[in-house]
Parts: sequence; C-alpha cells; structure tokens
Amino acid sequence: MSKEKVFLKEEYVPGALFIKTSFIRDREELVTRFAEYTPEYVVGFESQISTVKHIQRALVLTDEQKQATMNLYSKADSVNFEFNFLSSYFKKCDLDTKILSQVKKDLTARNIEGANDKIASVMQLIEVNAAALVSKGMAANFAETLAADSDYLEQQNVLQNEVKNKVSELYTANKAEYDALYDYIAEIANDGKIMYKGTPKAKEYTITKIIERMRSGNGGGGDAPTPSA
Repeated sequence: MSKEKVFLKEEYVPGALFIKTSFIRDREELVTRFAEYTPEYVVGFESQISTVKHIQRALVLTDEQKQATMNLYSKADSVNFEFNFLSSYFKKCDLDTKILSQVKKDLTARNIEGANDKIASVMQLIEVNAAALVSKGMAANFAETLAADSDYLEQQNVLQNEVKNKVSELYTANKAEYDALYDYIAEIANDGKIMYKGTPKAKEYTITKIIERMRSGNGGGGDAPTPSA
C-alpha cells in the first residue's frame, strides 16, 4: 500500500509522533535486533519530523478555514455516533445495515462527499421504514435532523476543500521531505511489528492502527500539529 493511500497529507507529522512515542520507549530493545537504531538514528528521525513540521507551519489559513475544519470533523463525529443507534434500530427491524457501515467508514476517513452521497440513500430507507424504526426508539424527526446535518457537512466541506488544496500544494512542493519522513515511519513500523508480533505492542507499530487512533482522537501523538496550526 502506497503512502499516498495510507496517510492524509496532514497526518505525516502526527503519525510520526505517534510511532516515535513507542519507538523511543522500545529503542534499546529494538537495537538488539536492528542495529541501525542508534542514538544517531533517533536524531535523524526527530530532525525529519521537525523539518516537515516547519513546512506545515508555513501553511497560512484564514480563521474561517480553521474553524471549518473543526466544525466539519466535529459534526462528522457526531453523525457517526448517531449512526450507532440507527444501526441498532435497523437491525431490530431486520433491515440491512451495510450502507450505514459504509457511511460510518467514510466519516471516519473524512470522506465527506462519499458519506453525504450515501446519507441520501439512508434517508430514503428511513422514510420508507419510519414507523417501524420509530417503534424501536428512533426519534420521529431523525430524518429531518440528518438532512440538516448533511447540509451542514456539505457547506463546511466546501471550506475544508480550500484547506485541502493548500495542503496539497504544500505537499507537492516538498514531497521529498514528506517521503523521507514516511521512510522512517515505515521502517520503524515494519521492524516493530516483527519484534512484537503476537503482543499488544504490535498494534503500536501498525500504521493502519496508528491512523485509527489519530482519527478517533485518542492520545499518543504528543504535540502533533494539524494543518491549521
């Protein structure tokens, strides 16, 4: 899997900080099997994190764009949470929950366009099965609330796309530095998974698990900056 398909462009530094926490803790053990993990390696890794962090700090966003990012992700998380209840109601009515899972996956991945496209289909299903769903606990006005949330997501996503364009331009102009940082992350992740295979620590060195932690808001990344920093 290519790095472009793994990390969002703004996730390189937070991702590096997440794995750095585990790496620094385990380095003396890792170096017994992987000789390159010297103190000098740590200096190089930290220097590359600082380089990319400095590049990202050059990104100038308007207050409106910064707020749009926070608003968008907050609403996406809120809708995602409500879909847990909706999924339960669907199951109790023997309705297929596949599309609900797809919406939740899109929201978690911050694919707002994809989520909104599917939400339109969800609202049709709610409309057809409203009586049964309400009998299981769904609020009678849930469809209206979901429609309003979807409109809000779309509006905030317009501003967020402006942010994405700026981040993309910054990434393209400095791709070599981002690639160098990813090389550190990928090497440490690969060796950490080998070293700690079959133990809880292995998840800390699994890039997909690191991304899940970042996007869920769980701690572990230190002072990781965001594009709006």
